[in-house]
Parts: sequence; structure tokens; C-alpha cells
Amino acid sequence: MPDALIRGRRVHYERAGSGPLVVLLHGIGGGVGSWREQFAALADAFTLVAWDLPEWPGAADGTPTMADYADDLAAFLDHLQATSAHLLGISMGGVLALEFYGRHPARVRSLVLADTYRGGGTMPEPERSARLARRLAASEGRDLADMARERAPQLFSPHADPALVREAAATMAAIPPAGYRQRAIALAHADTSAVLPHVAVPTLVIWGDQDSVLPCADSEALRDGIRGAALVILPGAGHASNQERPAEFNAAVRRFWRAH
Repeated sequence: MPDALIRGRRVHYERAGSGPLVVLLHGIGGGVGSWREQFAALADAFTLVAWDLPEWPGAADGTPTMADYADDLAAFLDHLQATSAHLLGISMGGVLALEFYGRHPARVRSLVLADTYRGGGTMPEPERSARLARRLAASEGRDLADMARERAPQLFSPHADPALVREAAATMAAIPPAGYRQRAIALAHADTSAVLPHVAVPTLVIWGDQDSVLPCADSEALRDGIRGAALVILPGAGHASNQERPAEFNAAVRRFWRAH
């Protein structure tokens, strides 16, 4: 897996395939490994690139913001020598994709927003602060192993393959706790509501009907707020719909990308 030097920080990423460039943006507890099934199935027709969201060593609480991550993504596209790309973001990655569009619209060719929402800043209090407090408290140890074992099953339906849950837990456990806390703070304060009416690229919204993290109403708000957006609901898929129902997920995004 190669590294890129992005705004003075090293970023791990994976690249495979040939064809139109698609950048894959993982969720708060994810990483490059979260996209294994997409690399296996879609690299025949697309150039797939996935990164591990950059950590900001030494950053104070409250930074980086989602806008900072979006500018990291712009620098990452520069590293790839790409003027634009199709973006596929799941959960936090979908919020990042929308934030990136708001700041760099000319660099986005299309959006796939999976099991995501407008950002934590749209949640009512005290729910927003309580969710952030739980995440910060759970990441106070030397690693995320305990949190990962508790959190990973919530990303899937009750009928998910236990091996899949263990794989997701291992990906989450590998995240540096400081980096996870930065992600959590940025996500809790993000609000991309103002971006939605300005999105002028083809957009597909995906939601797994067993998602216990974010309700369908959040996906419907994206579909209704973005002109021309379509919503696909995947039966039997939890929050990590791309991992739990990869065949159906991959088929939906392949149809969408080929059409656009």
C-alpha cells in the first residue's frame, strides 16, 4: 500500500483498476480495508482509490474540522494528478464527500452517499453532545480494541457473518485513538445542509434497511435535498452496507457510474 505526503502528513492509500477515477471515503471507524469487496468487484471497469483518513498529530481538540479533511482530499487528488473524481462515501465518508463538494464543486463528477447524513451538527441537543461524549470516552484508552469489539456488531444486521464483524472490529482497532477522537469531533460539528441545494452532479443515495445507526429519514433528506438524486434501499444490509451486501451494493453503484 503506497503512501502520499499530503499537506506535510503521510497518508496510506490503495489503488487498483483502470477506467474513471473513483475515490472511496470510509466511515469514522473504517479504513482502506473497509472497501475490500469493492476492490475485488469493481476494479475491472474503474480506477478505485481508498485512503485512511489523515491524522493530524498534535492538533488541539476541535481540530481538524470537516473542511480541513475536505482540503486534505483536494491535496490528495493533486497527488493523484486528478483534476476531478467520482466520490463514494459511506457514513462519515458521505459527510466528507458533501463537504468536499461544497468547497471544491468543480472537482466532483458524481456522488454516491451510502448510509450517511448531513452531519452531526444537524442532530438535536442533547443527542449530539451525548453521542460525541460516548465516542470520546470510549477512545480514551491506549487503543480502540475494547470499543471496536463493542461497536463493530452495531454496524451490521443481526444475521451478519461473524467473520465480517471481526474484520470490521480489527479495522477499527487499528485506528490511532487520537485520530479517532479527531474524526468524532469533526463529524459532531459538521452540517452540510447548505450544500445540498447546490449539488449539480449525478447523485445516488444508498441505505441498508437494517441500518440501526442512521434511520432511513436521513437518506431521504439527502435524496429530497439534492435535485435529481435517487435512493436505493438494500434489503438485509446494516450500516456497513457495502460490506454486508457487497453484491447488491456493487451492482447499484456500477449501474449508476456506467449511466453517468
